[in-house]
Amino acid sequence: MELLRWQLANSLKNNQYILLDSAKNAVLIDPIDRIEIERLRERLGFKVKALCITHEHLDHAGEAGSLQKLYNARVYASQKAKGLIDADVTTVANAETITISSELSLRLFDTPGHTAAHAVFEAMGFLFSGDCLFHGGCGHCNSQSASLEEHFETLTHRLAELPGDFLVMPGHYYAKRNLEFALHVEKDNKRTLDLLSRLQNATDELQHQTTLKQEAEYNPFLRLANKSLRQTLSDLTNRNFMQVDDFTVFQELRSMRSSW
Repeated sequence: MELLRWQLANSLKNNQYILLDSAKNAVLIDPIDRIEIERLRERLGFKVKALCITHEHLDHAGEAGSLQKLYNARVYASQKAKGLIDADVTTVANAETITISSELSLRLFDTPGHTAAHAVFEAMGFLFSGDCLFHGGCGHCNSQSASLEEHFETLTHRLAELPGDFLVMPGHYYAKRNLEFALHVEKDNKRTLDLLSRLQNATDELQHQTTLKQEAEYNPFLRLANKSLRQTLSDLTNRNFMQVDDFTVFQELRSMRSSW
């Protein structure tokens, strides 16, 4: 299997992913860069068989319908995404496998929170996490169907049940900014300092790669019980976060990150 990926030069820094098998069957993940996709298709000769959409926001699903018509391909999304995406969607149940060819298949996992219909896709150890989990951060809960409680459950339980060696392929690259926030709320984390020192430009950000297990070493949204983080949070807010439950810490962190 081959993975093509690039970052759009837009304000949201959307990531684009294409999975290919040896027969050039292709799956597009949250595709919105029509021009580059078609350029690559003409140059490499792949056949678009499917689109996998993590959630309904236009910067992920806005081209699903038009690309479906262009390539006569199926569009896959979670069961809750039915009617939310402007395409003929084939819904997929939690943990169900999507078979594209003998070499290429993906599994969908429901990860509500950023939106109620959010899901992630796993293929060959790559976890396409959409806006659920970023490098060093997580998605916001500002949209209409968002739920802070569900987002908490997704990050602390649903993703925790997946293999730790899955490579995180997020929907956006905000790594540098996320790491700066991570250092703000946990100043003595050497892993954060080391990673931040390596990210000097956009190329560094694109090459930056971690697993779910590695994310837990520095991503504050996966470190809610950490004493150093809780102490820093207490110092920053003049509130005591040392004995509160993890959700209260998550709620405060998500609120702080939104205004960071």
